[in-house]
Amino acid sequence: MKILLLEDETSLNEHISKYLTLKGNDVESFDDGLELLDCTNLYEYDFFIFDINVPNVIGLEILEFLRDKSIDVPVIMISALVDIEDVKKAYKLGCSDYLKKPFELAELELRMESILNQFHFTKIVELGEGYSYDLHIKQLFCNKEAVVLSKKQNEILYILIKNRGKVLSFSTISDYIYEDKMKDFHTISSHVRDIRKKIDVDLIKNVRGVGYLLK
Repeated sequence: MKILLLEDETSLNEHISKYLTLKGNDVESFDDGLELLDCTNLYEYDFFIFDINVPNVIGLEILEFLRDKSIDVPVIMISALVDIEDVKKAYKLGCSDYLKKPFELAELELRMESILNQFHFTKIVELGEGYSYDLHIKQLFCNKEAVVLSKKQNEILYILIKNRGKVLSFSTISDYIYEDKMKDFHTISSHVRDIRKKIDVDLIKNVRGVGYLLK
């Protein structure tokens, strides 16, 4: 699982990163909210852990940004200060849980496991007709044989699979595959057509004027 951690206390940042890495996760950590936004593609992660009070861009602002972008990924907020208004805002914005410092790392892990059980996180997604997708290595398979896709085709399929059952707008898909570059909805449609040619299952539905949905 790929985890994004935002924590400005150096020792806690290191302890959380090391603990979760030893548990088999891929952890990327930051101590500054603005740096996190500048250096990451938020669509890439499976779980977020944000300290509320960090330099430049606080955890609550990043949480709000995530939800505005319809990135429906679990988020645990942590803080040394118990400001009930901050806690209320965090839950209103859609955080999954809240932890007050200090806390045991084992408790953080337990909270994460409980949340993931609700989100049904899985590494391998079965698509039917022998097709499957490994979210960890970002690879499509047909009867256990790798299917070759272009970089952009694979990125589009990846984000659709991670949001299976949800309609993703052209804008959301474009934000993921192009980041800060010019949005090109025409090219996205072309990539989707090419993906369909390589997959013998009718999985990707066009929602006219809105975007795409993976069944």
